[in-house]
Amino acid sequence: MESKSLSSREDGIKEPTLMPIDKRYLLVLNIPSSCDSKGSRYLDPLWAKDLIEHFKYLKNFTLASPRALETPPENTIQVDSETSFADAKFIDLPSPNTYAQAILLLPATVAQLWGAIASADIVHSAVAGWPIPMAWLVTPIVLIQRKPYLIVVESAPWRLPPGIPASIKAKILAYISETLNRWCINSADLTIFTQAEYQQSLLTKRHKESHIINASWIDEALIISEADAKKIWHEKLSASPKQLKIIFAGRLIPEKGLLVLLEAIKILDEENIAVKLDILGEGELLSNCQAASKAMQKSVQIELLGTIPYGREFFSRLQQYHAVVVPSTSDEQPRIVYDAYSQAVPVLANNTAGLRDCIENGITGLIGNCNDPVALANLLKHSGENLNLLQNMGMAALNKAHSLTHEEMHRQRWQLLLTMLEESKK
Repeated sequence: MESKSLSSREDGIKEPTLMPIDKRYLLVLNIPSSCDSKGSRYLDPLWAKDLIEHFKYLKNFTLASPRALETPPENTIQVDSETSFADAKFIDLPSPNTYAQAILLLPATVAQLWGAIASADIVHSAVAGWPIPMAWLVTPIVLIQRKPYLIVVESAPWRLPPGIPASIKAKILAYISETLNRWCINSADLTIFTQAEYQQSLLTKRHKESHIINASWIDEALIISEADAKKIWHEKLSASPKQLKIIFAGRLIPEKGLLVLLEAIKILDEENIAVKLDILGEGELLSNCQAASKAMQKSVQIELLGTIPYGREFFSRLQQYHAVVVPSTSDEQPRIVYDAYSQAVPVLANNTAGLRDCIENGITGLIGNCNDPVALANLLKHSGENLNLLQNMGMAALNKAHSLTHEEMHRQRWQLLLTMLEESKK
């Protein structure tokens, strides 16, 4: 099944060359591109990075997604001049900003999708997206045209976060989304989930082909060596005074468990426990973080770092900490977990489906029932008293990171696509 050779990268690391799939591959997603007045196309850097991984084994690739005619947002990159995008084709779908616009533009969108799917050999879509997930439109067309169909489930944003009040409208929309998304997933020939809970709750037709591949964005070149990790940990453990150094990195929103974390930090300050918490990100709870930072009176320090581009500077920053704290209450699998692993840093996390799937409790991190501040404060206190344990978990996490790279994630997807194509011939 697996056919690969080795090619050299600029950093000297050998990486597998995947046997190209020359079938016409259509990816339909809600992730938009921006076009300026000159017609140049701009994409989010991480999205462009992921597309480049697709291009390594999909040689006849078309992306159908909304296109917005606007001044490109900050931190986007122009892809027209990127050599990696030279052979990629784009189908620009309407870009609605509201549900009403999406409904009005539905005929035009469906017409474009009908033609695009008719010209494809493999169709790939997703059940997440705003305002209308593309899979809701793609699935019936695929079934009519009888095309091999792949759905990747990376998150479930339609689900209501536990413990956060929701309106009747939100509950109705969540119910409709769950029902339609299950139908789409059960209609696909192949489904790939980023965690077991999604597979168990969304795929009701157990005989359908499905697999779990955790989502990862780390590159092999960014994973530090074992020797460097030991040196960094020696410096962290030798630092004086002794102080637990942790970082929260993510959007500053309630679903990330940030309010619970701030309450836990307040408890540790009242108990005179030495903790340094750095907060990296932006969002609606920024003022809460600023107020908490000013309110610390004893042994706790909170520093707001703003944002740092996802790259070497970000990964170098992670090396400074004893642990990354991830108190998320939603069921998603945060990217930061594997980012931390690549720098030999363990993760202190809430007990959610997404986090249980990518953290080995007591081996690569600690999982606790952290939906309440006291429990999280106790977990942080225990961690600060056992820095050598954090070091051991960090080294175990580093060892695991090599099998969890962005390249490896796509290698597994490539292999599943080959199997799906073989099965479609029977």
